[in-house]
Amino acid sequence: MNIGETLLYCIFILSPVSLLWFAGKVRWQDFDQDLYVGATVVRPGQDPYARNKFNQVESDKLRMDRGVPDTRHDHCRHKQWKTELPASSVVITFHNEARSALLRTVVSVLKKSPPHLVKEIILVDDYSDNPEDGALLGKIEKIRVLRNDRREGLMRSRVRGADAATASVLTFLDSHCECNEHWLEPLLERVAEDKTRVVSPIIDVINMDNFQYVGASADLKGGFDWNLVFKWDYMTLEQRRARQGNPTAPIKTPMIAGGLFVMDKDYFELLGKYDMMMDVWGGENLEISFRVWQCGGSLEIIPCSRVGHVFRKQHPYTFPGGSGTVNTRRAAEVWMDEFKNFYYAAVPSARNVPYGNIQSRMEMKKRLGCQPFKWYLENQIDCPTLCPQEWALTKDKSVKHMDLCLTVVDRTAGSQIKLQGCRENDSRQVSEPSTTDQIDQKAIVVNESD
Repeated sequence: MNIGETLLYCIFILSPVSLLWFAGKVRWQDFDQDLYVGATVVRPGQDPYARNKFNQVESDKLRMDRGVPDTRHDHCRHKQWKTELPASSVVITFHNEARSALLRTVVSVLKKSPPHLVKEIILVDDYSDNPEDGALLGKIEKIRVLRNDRREGLMRSRVRGADAATASVLTFLDSHCECNEHWLEPLLERVAEDKTRVVSPIIDVINMDNFQYVGASADLKGGFDWNLVFKWDYMTLEQRRARQGNPTAPIKTPMIAGGLFVMDKDYFELLGKYDMMMDVWGGENLEISFRVWQCGGSLEIIPCSRVGHVFRKQHPYTFPGGSGTVNTRRAAEVWMDEFKNFYYAAVPSARNVPYGNIQSRMEMKKRLGCQPFKWYLENQIDCPTLCPQEWALTKDKSVKHMDLCLTVVDRTAGSQIKLQGCRENDSRQVSEPSTTDQIDQKAIVVNESD
């Protein structure tokens, strides 16, 4: 059998999906979604949530270029973005992602972005069970695929993608996203104006059960509690009122969610990339948020940029060698100074988690001249809801914090005690610390730690 006959024979015995390997680069519009997704559909009787912790059956029903509602503010639709903007390398890491979700992510980037602003999409396959999940997508124009030869986790995979990027701006996305109209231009414009800005879109919600796309509130900032778990915080009433005149203005945020953001590549490298000793997933968004603010940068949410994200209730994969506690402890030890004790008070078990060597991160912190964590709390955090609280005993013996006093709701035993505005001669606010470091009033006792 000669070479030509051998090649022809091989083509006939290959599976239909494998035949995609023999095609050249194609436009996303010409990519065979049914062939790609059909190889991994959920079989009758199988749990559609088992593999991805979202409803894969519903995800697989959707077209790769499905329409989603334009959730931007009306003012955004009339804004003109600069045309001379730097192109971006879009880095997407994944591990055993549903093919339909991964395909929609990359197609939405290509469909909803001006072509000259997306230099490439770099898919980093973090050792998925099936190498073809990513490799087949490499046949789409502008997509490059890198595959780890062992499980590395989010941070090391993102750094590998960033190191391979050829554009001057990095865009990081999760592998189950859908970009909305003109999502990229407002992000790139902010970074082009100031390379120390790290910017994030408003993250809309893609329902994990039916994949309905729902717009998120524009009145949210990123925050955290002392257990170092990210949360969304509503702006104060004053902040919301101040934005009514300019609802498209960037929102300064103490913290970003971490899955979706844009930053200058040189600045990413100057700032120490990611902590490469963090494991798999978790805590990296807190670490990079602390680092950006404390080392001279800023974090913003850009209201005119919207990207949908599938929010799941649990992780679809395990954490080999440990959990996210390793990562949060490393973040606390490097960036929180004496305030790390509040983390350990909230999560006592974290003290027993080995966190490795942090010397290189501490040296980087010193080299960059980063601010202490106290500065971050005082300048970027809504302190009344998070900062350590200092109480004072007023001359009329009310227990006071800022402009608030402990106030008994009523005079019955077991009544609630609330923080209310301090008022002179209000007997419900007259309390004295006892010799046992408790606050007593009319048979109501509140421990100091409460």
